[in-house]
Amino acid sequence: MPSPLQMACVLVRSTPLRSRIHPSRILRSTRGYASGSSSSRSYAVAGAATAGAMAALALLGVGYAGHVKLDSQADADASKRRGGRPESLTGSDSRDMMFQLQTNDSPGDNAGRQAESYITMEEVARHNLSQDAWVVVDGKVYDVTDFHKFHPGGSGIIVGNAGRDVTELFRPVHPPGTLENNLAPENFKGVIDPKEAEAARLAFETEQRRLEKARGDLPPVETMLGIEELQEAAKTCMTPGAIDYYAAGALDSYSVVNNRESFRKCRLVPRVLRDVSAVRPQTKIFGVDSALPIYVSPSSNALLGHPDGELNITRGASATGIVQGISAVASYSLADILNEKDQMDEASGRKMGMVYQVYFQRDRSKTEAQVRQAVEGGVDALVLTVDSNVGDNRQSTEKLKGSRFSAEPGPRMGPITETPTFHDPSLNWDDIPWLQSLAQGLPIYLKGVCHIDVGPTGRQQADGQDVRRARDMGLAGCILSNHDPQLLKDFEVYIDGGIRRGSDVLKAVALGARGVGLGRPFLFAQAAYGDKGVIRAVRILENEIVSAMRLLGLTSIDQVDPNMVECLQEMWK
Repeated sequence: MPSPLQMACVLVRSTPLRSRIHPSRILRSTRGYASGSSSSRSYAVAGAATAGAMAALALLGVGYAGHVKLDSQADADASKRRGGRPESLTGSDSRDMMFQLQTNDSPGDNAGRQAESYITMEEVARHNLSQDAWVVVDGKVYDVTDFHKFHPGGSGIIVGNAGRDVTELFRPVHPPGTLENNLAPENFKGVIDPKEAEAARLAFETEQRRLEKARGDLPPVETMLGIEELQEAAKTCMTPGAIDYYAAGALDSYSVVNNRESFRKCRLVPRVLRDVSAVRPQTKIFGVDSALPIYVSPSSNALLGHPDGELNITRGASATGIVQGISAVASYSLADILNEKDQMDEASGRKMGMVYQVYFQRDRSKTEAQVRQAVEGGVDALVLTVDSNVGDNRQSTEKLKGSRFSAEPGPRMGPITETPTFHDPSLNWDDIPWLQSLAQGLPIYLKGVCHIDVGPTGRQQADGQDVRRARDMGLAGCILSNHDPQLLKDFEVYIDGGIRRGSDVLKAVALGARGVGLGRPFLFAQAAYGDKGVIRAVRILENEIVSAMRLLGLTSIDQVDPNMVECLQEMWK
């Protein structure tokens, strides 16, 4: 699969020279800046955003990279973040909805009625299949075989961690009694040997102390000179599972590697004897004023790296004037993030840009509730992810978890219909008008577009006009991405994937991108230094962008054009 940069290069290469003008003229959006009232928000989402909290379970057995707060303190912190507002059903005070099966019986009351013998961890480990799934929380064993089929975060998250003790990841993001009070009595199987439970607790606390010490031993954030350096610093204070979650790619990670390499195979062509005493890198991203041609790509589970998670990114993005993309499966609820944004807007006296990622779920009512909450919350645009509705295959993550998969014999001659239960695999172009009706005029962008409109000879392909079709349906733009241009007028194109230097940003802009998204770099930056890490990452990129602009003889970002980039021909062989 070509990288986003390679797709952009092919499109520019096939465009007549007279058309190779800057995207500020070619890709200008017809959508206006839109904002909603920050004081009227819908808090009607039940269970959808909790997928972000339960996604942490995918790293079971390798520890949690944040700090565990007492539940009373966590509630107090959440109330403070909300400014006294009622919490959304997707917020921290309602994460028990994740396992709710509407029963008045408490399975914990049955403990005395169970067999006197303990359940061993060896026995628990045997129940690690989708049709036979047990988990351990606080020394108690639960059968979640039936529940995982209806889990809002997807069946795979639970099944992939069946047969294990999930206490160290479950406890920080759920209030006490979540399982005991909400699972049916028959789902409580018994208790494990206290010695085994104690050993697990001690191991967890030891890991937490190591992480806290490692974060305290980090050098000053001001000494970080590059995005990669921030990433390496973060790895010293993260668990192996958290590192893998942030860094891994699907299968052989070819796309992750190729995205980086493709930028290295293109170079900027300097110009000399130009007055570059004053440089303006500012632009508009998703219709919003931005200090730089970059934005924070929607990325899930920032909480794995730091206890403030996505809130760190909100603070850092606000402080530096760039747009933040919010993941539909963020570890903090949308209500929490929107309230943090409100506080930052009030403190700074300016409105930060924010866009919301949309996943189409099988239960469309949940998708509708999420979108309405985002629109009423005042986001500036919606980003529909279109390349992850059939799941992925992150082999390094599965190996680290010790997951087991089918090796059963027997031919499968009929259609194979098993897909992740959270995402809707039936998502297609006919669903776009429905989302547009919910957006209430907000611009919508497609994230994860890979099929470009132009074939090897420069002629349009009849079967692959994804970008053009998106434009014709009234969408505002596309994000070229492989989740990991015949340029079109009145249509914005962004690139997401592989960018680690400010010079990479300029290469992308020169080839037609309105802006560039970065996800992993900001996850690692906040994992190491919190919001200060996010700010430092932006300052690093800003310095590199300005330096590259001066070397190119540019004083404004809209002066960049394709003639300033030279791509090595062997990258196309």
